[in-house]
Amino acid sequence: MGTDAEAQKLIGSKKSKYMTTPDFVVLPYYTSDWDIIGFEKDVRPAALNQDELNKLELLLTHAAQINKLKVYKHQYVCVTDQRGNKLVWANCFCHEFDGWRTDIQVVMDGGDCFYSLIINLTTGEYDNLMLNGEA
Repeated sequence: MGTDAEAQKLIGSKKSKYMTTPDFVVLPYYTSDWDIIGFEKDVRPAALNQDELNKLELLLTHAAQINKLKVYKHQYVCVTDQRGNKLVWANCFCHEFDGWRTDIQVVMDGGDCFYSLIINLTTGEYDNLMLNGEA
């Protein structure tokens, strides 16, 4: 990735489909993904600015520590709900997959190497922590 200024342009750009760094990617929200991610049906896609990304990284790290998990490579999908809350689905996994920077990764089993949660950037809380089971 380039400089922070370049990253900022990508994050807020309507032309860019996603924003990426070595450890995470921000993917666009498509309504067809709502049942995979767990958002309510009536949400709107939203962008993230650099301050929100910084806060998000801190909140994800905190949630992982509380639950004795590691922060791995991760995908973010951001929306705004009907109450105006900015919600971010974080999908974390310890193995890189082909296409992880462009497509939502759905993995069965694998234990705590794979987990997801929804972080409310407005309140600073998280919900829907889903750890994969063991095969």
